[in-house]
Amino acid sequence: MLIYMKQNNIKILEPLVAQRIAAGEVIDRPASIVRELVDNAIDAGSNTISVELIDGGIERIRVVDDGCGIPQEDLALTAHSHATSKVSEIEDLESLSTLGFRGEALYSIAAGAVLTIQSTTKGEMGSHITFDNGKRGEVIPGGPSKGTVVEVKDLFAHIPARRLFLKTGASEARMAKLALIEKALPFPNLSFYMSHNGSPTLELPQTTPKNRVLDILKTHKEIIASCVIEMSYSAASFSLYAVATNAEVYRNDRKYINIFVNNRIIDEYALTQAVTYGYDPFLPGGAYPYCYLFITVDPKLVDFNIHPAKREVKLRNKAEIHHSVVSMIKQFLNLPTVQKTEHYASSKELFDQSPRNYQIVSNFHSSYRKEKGEVEPDWFNRAKQVLQKQQDEKKEESISIVHDIEFKYLGQLFSLFLLVEKDSSLFLIDQHAAHERILYDELKTVKGSQPLMIELDFEVERSIDTFLLENSEWYKEFGITIIRKGDLQWALTSIVPHYKLVEEDIIRSIQGYSGGNIEELHKMLYANTACKAAIKDGDIIDDDSAIALIKKVFALTYPVCPHGRNFVVEITRDQLFNTVGRIV
Repeated sequence: MLIYMKQNNIKILEPLVAQRIAAGEVIDRPASIVRELVDNAIDAGSNTISVELIDGGIERIRVVDDGCGIPQEDLALTAHSHATSKVSEIEDLESLSTLGFRGEALYSIAAGAVLTIQSTTKGEMGSHITFDNGKRGEVIPGGPSKGTVVEVKDLFAHIPARRLFLKTGASEARMAKLALIEKALPFPNLSFYMSHNGSPTLELPQTTPKNRVLDILKTHKEIIASCVIEMSYSAASFSLYAVATNAEVYRNDRKYINIFVNNRIIDEYALTQAVTYGYDPFLPGGAYPYCYLFITVDPKLVDFNIHPAKREVKLRNKAEIHHSVVSMIKQFLNLPTVQKTEHYASSKELFDQSPRNYQIVSNFHSSYRKEKGEVEPDWFNRAKQVLQKQQDEKKEESISIVHDIEFKYLGQLFSLFLLVEKDSSLFLIDQHAAHERILYDELKTVKGSQPLMIELDFEVERSIDTFLLENSEWYKEFGITIIRKGDLQWALTSIVPHYKLVEEDIIRSIQGYSGGNIEELHKMLYANTACKAAIKDGDIIDDDSAIALIKKVFALTYPVCPHGRNFVVEITRDQLFNTVGRIV
């Protein structure tokens, strides 16, 4: 049965209704207010910015800065739509140097809360004004000794439907803290503080760029300074600077890869992908770094005027930046790799290299470093102790070592390495990288494609659209069918059954891949799929599964994962005897 809506006459919305509708694009929770008010404080030339929250900011948000202040005659204009001191002509959008410019923040906040602005400029008496849910008050004398104080009270008290979508005060406070951290990262020369219900939750004094990152990482985990490196690169129209962990410290998701363009944090998959590509040769499959990448671009090549939150950006030279990010990271992480002349790399080849450069042996204790955030120099003794403990536990549980005709499986180490005795040698096999390689080889043999019950539509940028128009047939070789549905609009229509669990990852890969050759595409699709499906670091696997995997590993000619990393270490009986000073 069809239901027809009653046709109403077109009319102009009342100003307050229009204001509250528009405000929803900018302000949806306390974190949004913190983001916008801190932007204004930074633009005002502040040295110190403090944020005070009550009940996560739902009851009250108070932002205090020591910036240049607002002239008394301008206070009444602060909460007007598109009232701004940062842009006056359309040409100004081509040379933006401020974080704010749309003139929507205070206007939007005033639509759904009680907003009070107190400010003092140099040489003037302070004054203040209050906007009560869209109603403007009078400018009244009295303000801070310096700078500006903005207070927001009773958020969405008159918009109950929106208030219902807010989380608990503790959850809102966590999101507001994250918003402040994102603002503080590009400005280590400024001090930032936050309190919640009267208790300090964040203290970031003025410091260096590297130490600002380390201070922020402390809120998540302790990472020692020696595991964090700085990288930089300059070109004619842009420059790169990154603070990131080296190959010794990593995690299993991209959560701590943060991209900033002209001091704004952005969501840009292609640039996040560039960071992961740069690290690929140095990290295990499925591992990602902590990386804070700061990109400074000629303002004429950037457009932030896409969404009020300004987390989206258009870059005219994105392909060049992408390439430079990958190259910069590889240059700064350029550790020599082990060149294998035999079936497996022997431990002598590894130990003959400098301590900084033994890539494969360093992975032997990576699980420990992953927890402690530091290098364990006495790795052999620790490995021996852990192995002895595992063997003792096996004895107590009456679990016998599993024998095979070709080898003896001893068990797991650090829930990552499979320990195998074979031909008077001890082998350590990285279970994730090994399984990833096996799956990678299997995927290359899979044929056929299966139509999706529901097509998955997605949008691409102009450069990707142009590339796909010429090369979309490449994807058919991998069982992936995509069709163009309109300008910049594409759809994923069929896929290899093995890819079912990673459809969204494949779409993101398509959205970010605009060059290279079919061999690179081959590696990207197969390697990403294998990595997602492989056994992970920390997974406990049963003896039968371990033995089946070990057999496949020993059948390989070269035990190298799709990212180019050797995942098998051999330590011979003679080398072990020599290490402990025993005569062979």
